[in-house]
Amino acid sequence: MQPIREFTRYLDPQGNIYELHVPSKVGRWLISQSGWGTPGIEYITQRGPFQHGETVRDYFLQPRVIQMLIRQDYCSRDAYWTGRASILNAIRPNRQTVPTAVNPGSLERVLPDGSRRRLDVFIAEGPRFEPSQIGKWDEWAFQEVLRFIAHNPVIYDPDVQTVTFVSGSELVFPITFPIIFSSILDTGTAQYDGTWEEYPTIIITGPITGPAIENVTTGEVIALDYAVPAGRVVTISLNGDKTVVDDTGVNLIGTVIPTSDLATFHLAPDPEAPLGANVLNAYGSGTSVATSIAVNFYNRYFGL
Repeated sequence: MQPIREFTRYLDPQGNIYELHVPSKVGRWLISQSGWGTPGIEYITQRGPFQHGETVRDYFLQPRVIQMLIRQDYCSRDAYWTGRASILNAIRPNRQTVPTAVNPGSLERVLPDGSRRRLDVFIAEGPRFEPSQIGKWDEWAFQEVLRFIAHNPVIYDPDVQTVTFVSGSELVFPITFPIIFSSILDTGTAQYDGTWEEYPTIIITGPITGPAIENVTTGEVIALDYAVPAGRVVTISLNGDKTVVDDTGVNLIGTVIPTSDLATFHLAPDPEAPLGANVLNAYGSGTSVATSIAVNFYNRYFGL
C-alpha cells in the first residue's frame, strides 16, 4: 500500500509555517480536527398570509469554527517551555506588520494528491496548558485543544489563477448608457473549478481609457469613467470590502460607472456557469502594447 501523505499546518499573517504534525519520537501530532465540512447556514425566510411553512428568500454562511486536539512531546523540561513559547508566538492575533491592521492567519490542509486547501482564521481559544492528570507523569509534553474561528467560512485553493487580456488594436469604448459594448479589447474564459462564488481582483495596467470587464456568463459588468495613464496600475478588489485604488494609493471608487455591478460581480461555479466556464470580455480605448487587464481569482469551496 502507498503511504498517505496528508497533514495540516498553520501559517501566520507573514506566511511563517507552524507544522501541526511532525512525526518523530519527540514529535507533534494532530490527534483530531473538526469543522471542515458544512459551515453554519442562516436562511432568510418569509411567510405570506395563510401560508403554511415559509419561503426561503436567501441564505448566508456563518463563521466556521475549527477545533483541533494536538499533542507535543519533548526531550526535556527546557524544551517543553521553549515549545510552549513557540506555539503561543505563532498563533497570537497581533502578528501584524502594520499596527492598525487585523490580518488572519491560515490553516492549510495538504491532501494526499498534493493539492492544498486553506482557511483564514484567528485563534479563539487555547492552548490553556492544563495541569497533568494526577498520578500520571507527563511533564515533558502537552496535549491541548486549539479552537480557531474563520469569520469568512469559505475554504480556498491558495494557488492564484489568472486570466489576462491584452491590447491587440485600438478599440472603442461606447459613449451611450446604459452600457452597450460595441467592440472588445480581448475576450477569454475563466475556468472556475470551485464550488462557491468567487469575487476576483481586477488589475488594470495603463494606458487605457474607459476600462471595463464583463462576465458574459453572469451578465455582470464593472466599468470605470477614467483614463488610466501609461505606467499606472488600478486595482479593483471585490473580495470583502469593495475598493478601487491606483498604485499610488489614490481612491478611485468614484470613477465606477453607477450602472456597474460592483457589489455583486463574481465568478460563478457550476451550474450557474455550466462546467465552471465564465466567459469574460474586456473593453477600453487609447491602448498600447503595454495595456493589460488581469483577473486574478482563487477556486473557493463550500466545504472540505
